[in-house]
Amino acid sequence: MTSNDITEVDSSVQSDAGDDLGFVVDKRPFTSVTEGKAEVLFPSSHDVFYNPVQEFNRDLSVAVLRVFAAQFKQQEKEKKKKQELQQKNQKETSEEGNTNNNGKELSLEDENSLLLPSGVKDENGICILEGLAASGLRSIRYAREVGGIKKIVANDISNQALECMKRNIDHNGVKDVVIPSHSDASMVMYKSREPSTRFHAVDLDPYGSPHTFLDGAVQCVVDGGILLVTCTDMAVLCGNSPETCYTKYGALSIKSKACHEIALRIVLQCIESHANRYGRHTVPLLSLSADFYVRVVVKIFTSKIRCKETFSKVSWLYQCVGCETQTLHPLGRVVVNGKSVKYQLSSGPPVASACSHCGHRHIVAGPIWSAPIHNVDFLKSVKASLVEDNFSTYRRMYGVLTMMEEELPHVPLYYVLDKLANVAGINPCKMIQFRSALLNAGYSVSMSHAGKGSIKTDAPSQVVWDIIRAWEKLHPANRAKMTDDRPGKRLLEKQIQTEINFELHPQANPESKKQELLRFQMKPERNWGPKVRAKTSLFHGDQEEKRSRNQGKKRKCQPGDKELPDKILKDEADTTVL
Repeated sequence: MTSNDITEVDSSVQSDAGDDLGFVVDKRPFTSVTEGKAEVLFPSSHDVFYNPVQEFNRDLSVAVLRVFAAQFKQQEKEKKKKQELQQKNQKETSEEGNTNNNGKELSLEDENSLLLPSGVKDENGICILEGLAASGLRSIRYAREVGGIKKIVANDISNQALECMKRNIDHNGVKDVVIPSHSDASMVMYKSREPSTRFHAVDLDPYGSPHTFLDGAVQCVVDGGILLVTCTDMAVLCGNSPETCYTKYGALSIKSKACHEIALRIVLQCIESHANRYGRHTVPLLSLSADFYVRVVVKIFTSKIRCKETFSKVSWLYQCVGCETQTLHPLGRVVVNGKSVKYQLSSGPPVASACSHCGHRHIVAGPIWSAPIHNVDFLKSVKASLVEDNFSTYRRMYGVLTMMEEELPHVPLYYVLDKLANVAGINPCKMIQFRSALLNAGYSVSMSHAGKGSIKTDAPSQVVWDIIRAWEKLHPANRAKMTDDRPGKRLLEKQIQTEINFELHPQANPESKKQELLRFQMKPERNWGPKVRAKTSLFHGDQEEKRSRNQGKKRKCQPGDKELPDKILKDEADTTVL
């Protein structure tokens, strides 16, 4: 039986079916899942590949596309006005000075307050591609909740997913907007590289890493279009397998307290690298680290000159193995002198062989994106467009977007207060005290949405450690128990070079905390992390039951096994051959 054959199975079919089944379509009563304005049907409870925790991801994507579609519409109007003005100026050169202010431009606030009506096909709207659509839930939500859409191509390589997708498209009445596609996502994108066939928005949300799709994705987006990418292989991006990270993303990951922002910057660097190969560059609009994934939204433009500036936006990362102080080293720099523009390599390295704070060695990671990861104007537009009744995760969306606005845009990475105190071997001060000390010293400070105890500051690392030393003076550590090679001992022995004041600063408490916004996710349910890879057969069993059955499997004695003694005597241990 070929992979294109369909076998219909009634409710009496059990898991002892023949091994020659390609895939099956279950005709048992459907399982319905409602999210936003979409309702999707699954063949049975066994085949539901739906993670409710990802609703936040999908809600935010809907909000992003609403704003993008409205801005695209406004940009098209502006282009037409400019063309009309140019034609008019050519015919009536005498009235050239009076026609410059005829067309009043809508502000972002005006545009967001007049979002396009959703659920209606717009022949002059945007075209969207969802490369890995699965059940079609995301595409259906876009069709019903985002205005100004001409068409959405919902693609998946799985035959069973295609059947499920068609059923859901018919069920939700969006056949005129959502077009199901059965193909490899990369091939769909490669076939759409011509300017006339490109998409305005491409959404990639694969299982694991999206690296195999990025080459086609950066080519099939129109100039000024957006690319939305999700990565769920956080173990790779957060330093567990730096060699694997290099093969997938072209960068070495590293274990660090700031690993979630490093993961975002690795993904941004990877997308930029793919785009540069075709004379294109990216502008990050929104970069999110949440739950078990990272999500980035970037605009793509064509400009070979801008591509030359990329090497000044990516950096090597040096991290001390003792105190974990991080130092960034840009690959190059752009020197502008009037009309002269020169591209120069950076001199380095920026650190000595031993850390200046604790004397330990450094390890190198990267390259990572070191330019801003958000566009503040775009964040404000998305936040202004939110309507509480439209999103189940409204509170969290509003809180996270507010935190992103508060982040220092030109300060990559962050410290974690608990880690700083742990290195020094002291009890940490309160977050508001540490922030006050930085502000009183004349530096800026913010939190990062990627870490609950994060401290993002433009203060040099010397100042950060001076604050720790000053706090240790007030609350002494037990230095007698510290070994000579411990990083904390060497740190505390150095002199304080900065005047530190822990007096409460009026701006020490961020607005997002004052307003008691929902900023970080609470554990919503049991086993709420990433689900297992989607199955194409009904006979894979209940995953929860399987997980419980295998819990502690290696620790259980199998029938017939000899019981291990509770304690092995010394004499027996000496004679035991392993």
